[in-house]
Amino acid sequence: MADDDTKDVVSITESLHIHGWAHLDALFLASLAMQAPTLLIGLHGTAKTFLVEQLASALHLAYRHYNASLLNYDDLVGIPMPDEKGEHLRFITTSGAIWQAEFAFFDEISRCRPDLQNKLFPIIHERRVIGMDLPCLQHRWAAMNPPAPDNPDADVAQTYLGSEALDAALIDRFAFIIPVPAWHDLSRKERLQVILGEGETMMPSALDFAALVARCQALIPTVEAAAREWIGDYLMYALDLLEKAKLPQSPRRARMLARNLIAVHAARIVLEGESVDMETSAEIALQYSIPQNATETSPTSTALITIHRQAWEIINHLSNSAWRQILEEPDVVRRALIGEELDVTEDEMARLITGVLAANLPQPRKVGLAVVMYMAFSTRRNLPALAWEPLIKLARPVLTPSTIQHGTLPQNELLLWNNEIRPWVCGIRDGADAITMLKINFILSGFPTLWRQHKWQEALGQFTQDLQDFQLVEL
Repeated sequence: MADDDTKDVVSITESLHIHGWAHLDALFLASLAMQAPTLLIGLHGTAKTFLVEQLASALHLAYRHYNASLLNYDDLVGIPMPDEKGEHLRFITTSGAIWQAEFAFFDEISRCRPDLQNKLFPIIHERRVIGMDLPCLQHRWAAMNPPAPDNPDADVAQTYLGSEALDAALIDRFAFIIPVPAWHDLSRKERLQVILGEGETMMPSALDFAALVARCQALIPTVEAAAREWIGDYLMYALDLLEKAKLPQSPRRARMLARNLIAVHAARIVLEGESVDMETSAEIALQYSIPQNATETSPTSTALITIHRQAWEIINHLSNSAWRQILEEPDVVRRALIGEELDVTEDEMARLITGVLAANLPQPRKVGLAVVMYMAFSTRRNLPALAWEPLIKLARPVLTPSTIQHGTLPQNELLLWNNEIRPWVCGIRDGADAITMLKINFILSGFPTLWRQHKWQEALGQFTQDLQDFQLVEL
């Protein structure tokens, strides 16, 4: 394996004949290098067990597979018997006992009895069982199906009624909590590789896994030293943003996140070369280190990436007090308002405006905000074209209303018009001021398209609030 940056990227999972998992390679190498407890979450038949078996084999470790849904404690430790003097216990065990295990895998852990989960806790967390050390044990991995929601959907094929959420304290002992790809996540090429059984001959991997793990372990102190100046600030902001998103983390998790980030970056250097960027490593580590990944309402990947990018942007603007204040605000609309209060530059305000329009907001809110920001900034700002163009595109239907052809509307939309919108318009139009006419135009321009999926009264209330927030009380 060459050391220069032009070398091919090494894929752990592809070398083990697992297709579509290459984006998780750095996580697996980081976990092995740290000997960190790791939890895999995925649908049945997604190769979770196969991955762990292959890793243990490639590392030439004594491997124990336990089906936690069927496991008895005696299967782990054996049957205790007093010695001849009656002073100590010895255990009558089988070859499957955990005492000599180097890699232990607890499959179906979400189907494990609560009392047995409590007994697995010290094995996963401390590498101890019944108060005794397990000096041989290096890796503790587990797997589970997604826990069943309280109100399962009709799609029973994707709902695991026997899979229960793990105790929060137990989840918090896993350093990495990794959702793995399902069939629909694979590309066409990857699906064909699975269908055609590429790799089923089970040829040994050409990679020296022990050497990869050793290289990653050796790099971790160097990466940690380089990251000390910024990693604390990044994680403090990221953890605050997670809490605001109702994803609070424990102090233990905060330290785990720091270790995971450092190990993931070291793993990416080993697998991809020296040119890998720390920002991507932080994004990967944050996405796959959150205990809520193992809950019934796991956060979306998009939500975690958004939190990461906001935290990363904040630490890159720590020297700019105005931008730090703006970026610490999670609401994109409030950011634009704060930017106006702080009198940021035209280019900076354009950036905030495009951020509002790119956010995951309901379409009526985007249209309303485009109108409000266009009218507010047209007299206050000389913004660049990159801000004006999207504002005008969204605001034009409201500012230049067209005629509605009632005769072509379906019955339900005619009822909406005749019973709700038309009476409201007629009731406020006579003698209306400019702001009221703007509100009428907003509702009329959205009919019928926007009001097929959104409630026009709620959208009107939000539009009214946005007008007030941007100080458009009169025109």
